[in-house]
Amino acid sequence: MRARTVIVLAAAAMTVPILAPPARAYVRALSASGSPLYWSNSCATVTIYPNGFSMMTSEEVAKSIAAAAHAWSPDEVTCPGPGGSDGGSGHPYFEVIPSLSTGGPVPGIGYDGKNSIIFQTTSWPEDPSLIAFTQHFSRPDGEIVDSDMEINAVPGTFWANLDLGSPALGHGQEAIDLQTAITHEFGHFIGLAHTCVHTGFDPPASPLDDQGQPVPECPQDPQCPPGSDVPQSQSVMWFNVCAASTTKRVITADDARGICDIYPAANDPQVCAPNLPDDGCGCAAAGGPGARSAAIGLLALALAVAHARRRRLRSDRDRRATL
Repeated sequence: MRARTVIVLAAAAMTVPILAPPARAYVRALSASGSPLYWSNSCATVTIYPNGFSMMTSEEVAKSIAAAAHAWSPDEVTCPGPGGSDGGSGHPYFEVIPSLSTGGPVPGIGYDGKNSIIFQTTSWPEDPSLIAFTQHFSRPDGEIVDSDMEINAVPGTFWANLDLGSPALGHGQEAIDLQTAITHEFGHFIGLAHTCVHTGFDPPASPLDDQGQPVPECPQDPQCPPGSDVPQSQSVMWFNVCAASTTKRVITADDARGICDIYPAANDPQVCAPNLPDDGCGCAAAGGPGARSAAIGLLALALAVAHARRRRLRSDRDRRATL
């Protein structure tokens, strides 16, 4: 994910190299046929398309997304020890490698063998409460062959790089930290689902967490910051983030266990090659929603606005179709 210049992610080292407290569980995302999602290679490249986004500089965008990817990388993640303790060893093998497009047309969302991050700056056909979502195209066995991420960057949504000392307000409204939101989205990218579900929705996610417990229902009115009474809310993979917050730039021990369990070092294929539309997988993205298999992770924002008035933005919904 076309014309690109690789951001050799030196800026990614700015993430905090420690794990936050445990969140108690993680949840696997599933294919339409019910198989856990995973990448078969050691890495996946993804191209960033600012698409006219000007609220942040290209350097801030590059740094924020590079750091978000690095939060899940083998260099950053130490796999928790037995029983979920933080005193483990070893690292997952999978890594996300972002690059920044240097120009050319912005691709559409669909199976083309190119993983994309696209800032949608002119229109947002999804629910306006959604700030980002990630869509997978996968084989029936769960192997991801393409993943595209969209970011709601239409007027009225305020993004920022909230590094220490950066202003948290934009146009009288608290800004969303891009690095925090995309850290969450990269959790979807690697194959994780939210740590809660909505009754009445049909998310492509396991009904049980990795501890064998039913995944709890998401609250109708999530707190910002989340309360300690729902331990799953401490996870990066909780269904919403808070404006003006950077605490979830750092994955928890349970988020780490998720990527370590999906991509254990002992199973590293040591192959980093893109999937291609003509590789014989039968994944052509033709026709409408009924002609593709998609697992979409949607991130909603609980937005705290000026004057301490909280505006709750409706949580995510997940969609699937047939490839």
